[in-house]
Amino acid sequence: MKYVGIIILIIFLASGCSSTNADRLTLDALSRFDEGRIEDALPLFEAALHKNPNNPEYLYNLLYAKLRNKEFEAVIKGSEEAFNRHPRYLEFLFLKARAQREMNRTEEAIETYRRIVILNPGDLKTLQTLLSEATEHGLREESAFLARTMLKADPSNTTALRILAELDSSSWHALVYAYLMKEDPGSVQ
Repeated sequence: MKYVGIIILIIFLASGCSSTNADRLTLDALSRFDEGRIEDALPLFEAALHKNPNNPEYLYNLLYAKLRNKEFEAVIKGSEEAFNRHPRYLEFLFLKARAQREMNRTEEAIETYRRIVILNPGDLKTLQTLLSEATEHGLREESAFLARTMLKADPSNTTALRILAELDSSSWHALVYAYLMKEDPGSVQ
């Protein structure tokens, strides 16, 4: 019985050491990453993930470093695999979309963003960010989709109403937006 307790203690300590070692590796990698030494940080992120392969944060750190190192194909493939392993971490899909955008794969990035919105339609902060990007890049159809999705979560969202009003100044959105902003309906363009 005495030996069973010692064995359990050794197993507990060994698993704790592995996690602690992974944390140390990650801190060292983040330090190098912050200094702009991404190529030096990558092997440390990989080692941390190897020590604790089920930790999605370690996997995210590695994929983000690869994104910053312009390894876009690896990020796209790795992010999809990571999301399949950790479906609650939408951050992996954001990395994938960002890598797709960097490679000028706009249609694929839009499809990835739509997946994010469909999986989490009530996240107004994310919707706001995506709407801003879509508008900035002149993606009218995507802007309209995102704005309508925002209105489902928040019917009085003035940003969504403004975007829809700008896309179609004769729509009811323009009238509601003008009313909420106390503007002349004809001034919304």
